Amino acid sequence: MANSCFYIGTRQKMLEVRAPSVNMPSSKQGWSSQLNFLNGGTRVRRSKAAAKQYTMTWNSLDRDEARKILDLADGIYGNGNIYWHDPFAADRNALPQWWASPMQGGYDGLPLNAGLPGRLVATPANTLNLPVESIEYDVTLGRTRSVWIPIPDGYTAWVGAYGQSGTGGRLTATPTTGPTSEGAQQTLALLAVSNNARFTKSYSSSSYDGLQLSLAGSGTITLTGIMVQVIKTGINPGPGMFISGQGNSGCSFVTQPAYTPYSSALDQVGVVAELAETGGWDQ
Repeated sequence: MANSCFYIGTRQKMLEVRAPSVNMPSSKQGWSSQLNFLNGGTRVRRSKAAAKQYTMTWNSLDRDEARKILDLADGIYGNGNIYWHDPFAADRNALPQWWASPMQGGYDGLPLNAGLPGRLVATPANTLNLPVESIEYDVTLGRTRSVWIPIPDGYTAWVGAYGQSGTGGRLTATPTTGPTSEGAQQTLALLAVSNNARFTKSYSSSSYDGLQLSLAGSGTITLTGIMVQVIKTGINPGPGMFISGQGNSGCSFVTQPAYTPYSSALDQVGVVAELAETGGWDQ
């Protein structure tokens, strides 16, 4: 994947298009309420978890490149979630925050063990900037969420997780080779909070097109932090601090993209697409 290209698509088909403009808003949207008191004070309540919102702008594209974005919005390449390789998140932690820091599931975030909230526990003292709270889940077979991260050509996904084994719950990584084809599901060995290794497994685009994480087994497991870095093959991410997640779990087009013809002579058009993170909430 060339640096000037943007890797975007569905589980059925990923496409390379020219990268959008550099000013791509990627904020979060959650619930919030502010109460103002008669004595001048105030109180704010808001959700800890939030869904990512994106506005992608292509100021100048030829019509064939623009058609790729329009076709994705029209469901030509599948009606599932829209994914992309975000260069501002993938080389740090490509996971959404509620996966990277599972403790959010103990508040208002989506629990990784679908329908069964976990129990918050204090994270042991550490120097790796891990979340101060961890979460213990009692995993029930068939009631877990999953998240999928694309691996562009020429890239490798590195994955690792911090936590403690319990009575049979497992965190698993499953590399994918197509929309319905999967490699062998592998249990991730949980790192101690004193271990700065960060990653325990890697998956190359030479063999796989993506990586899916999910809980499995039956019994308890305690999760503190999870990382997935998607970086160019041949680069070793090395040890270091925990990095929180700023990716997403899959998005949907909020509206049809805005399409503006500029010049038929120069074959130039503009496209603006708004997307919102819906993947986790669709499960």
